[in-house]
Amino acid sequence: MADYDDLFEIMKNMRHAPPASDPVPDELIRKICWRVLRANGGNTQRWRFLVIRTRDQAAVQVWYKKAFDEVVARYLKSTPPPA
Repeated sequence: MADYDDLFEIMKNMRHAPPASDPVPDELIRKICWRVLRANGGNTQRWRFLVIRTRDQAAVQVWYKKAFDEVVARYLKSTPPPA
Protein backbone atom coordinates (compact mmCIF):
# COMPACT_ATOMS: atom_id res chain seq x y z
CA MET A 1 0.00 0.00 0.00
CA ALA A 2 2.94 2.34 0.56
CA ASP A 3 3.43 2.54 -3.20
CA TYR A 4 0.13 4.41 -3.49
CA ASP A 5 0.71 6.89 -0.68
CA ASP A 6 1.95 9.59 -3.04
CA LEU A 7 -1.09 9.15 -5.29
CA PHE A 8 -3.50 9.38 -2.37
CA GLU A 9 -1.71 12.51 -1.16
CA ILE A 10 -2.09 14.08 -4.61
CA MET A 11 -5.77 13.16 -4.76
CA LYS A 12 -6.37 14.59 -1.27
CA ASN A 13 -4.87 17.91 -2.32
CA MET A 14 -6.40 18.16 -5.81
CA ARG A 15 -8.38 21.26 -4.87
CA HIS A 16 -5.19 23.15 -4.21
CA ALA A 17 -3.35 24.09 -7.39
CA PRO A 18 0.41 24.36 -7.08
CA PRO A 19 1.84 27.87 -7.21
CA ALA A 20 2.43 29.24 -10.71
CA SER A 21 6.17 29.14 -10.05
CA ASP A 22 5.95 25.41 -9.26
CA PRO A 23 4.77 23.59 -12.44
CA VAL A 24 3.73 19.95 -12.24
CA PRO A 25 6.52 17.81 -13.73
CA ASP A 26 5.71 15.76 -16.84
CA GLU A 27 6.80 12.57 -15.09
CA LEU A 28 4.27 13.12 -12.29
CA ILE A 29 1.49 13.72 -14.82
CA ARG A 30 2.40 10.49 -16.64
CA LYS A 31 2.48 8.61 -13.34
CA ILE A 32 -0.98 9.84 -12.33
CA CYS A 33 -2.49 9.00 -15.73
CA TRP A 34 -0.88 5.54 -15.71
CA ARG A 35 -2.30 4.77 -12.27
CA VAL A 36 -5.76 6.02 -13.17
CA LEU A 37 -5.78 3.73 -16.19
CA ARG A 38 -4.70 0.74 -14.07
CA ALA A 39 -7.32 1.50 -11.41
CA ASN A 40 -9.98 1.28 -14.09
CA GLY A 41 -10.15 -2.51 -13.67
CA GLY A 42 -12.71 -4.24 -15.88
CA ASN A 43 -14.35 -0.98 -16.89
CA THR A 44 -13.80 -0.56 -20.62
CA GLN A 45 -14.41 3.16 -20.92
CA ARG A 46 -12.02 4.96 -23.21
CA TRP A 47 -9.98 7.41 -21.22
CA ARG A 48 -8.59 10.65 -22.57
CA PHE A 49 -6.58 13.11 -20.57
CA LEU A 50 -6.24 16.80 -21.21
CA VAL A 51 -3.26 18.46 -19.53
CA ILE A 52 -3.52 22.23 -19.48
CA ARG A 53 -0.44 24.17 -18.49
CA THR A 54 -1.92 27.65 -18.49
CA ARG A 55 -3.75 29.46 -15.73
CA ASP A 56 -5.57 31.61 -18.28
CA GLN A 57 -9.23 30.77 -17.61
CA ALA A 58 -10.36 31.84 -21.08
CA ALA A 59 -7.94 29.38 -22.68
CA VAL A 60 -9.08 26.59 -20.35
CA GLN A 61 -12.73 27.33 -21.16
CA VAL A 62 -12.05 26.90 -24.89
CA TRP A 63 -10.47 23.46 -24.37
CA TYR A 64 -13.14 22.37 -21.88
CA LYS A 65 -15.99 23.44 -24.19
CA LYS A 66 -14.44 21.57 -27.12
CA ALA A 67 -14.06 18.37 -25.08
CA PHE A 68 -17.56 18.72 -23.60
CA ASP A 69 -19.12 19.23 -27.02
CA GLU A 70 -17.39 16.13 -28.39
CA VAL A 71 -18.76 13.97 -25.58
CA VAL A 72 -22.28 15.40 -25.67
CA ALA A 73 -22.42 15.13 -29.48
CA ARG A 74 -21.80 11.38 -29.19
CA TYR A 75 -24.83 10.96 -26.94
CA LEU A 76 -27.07 13.22 -28.99
CA LYS A 77 -26.32 11.24 -32.16
CA SER A 78 -26.83 7.81 -30.59
CA THR A 79 -30.09 5.90 -30.57
CA PRO A 80 -31.78 5.93 -27.17
CA PRO A 81 -32.07 2.58 -25.39
CA PRO A 82 -35.42 0.78 -25.52
CA ALA A 83 -37.93 1.74 -22.84
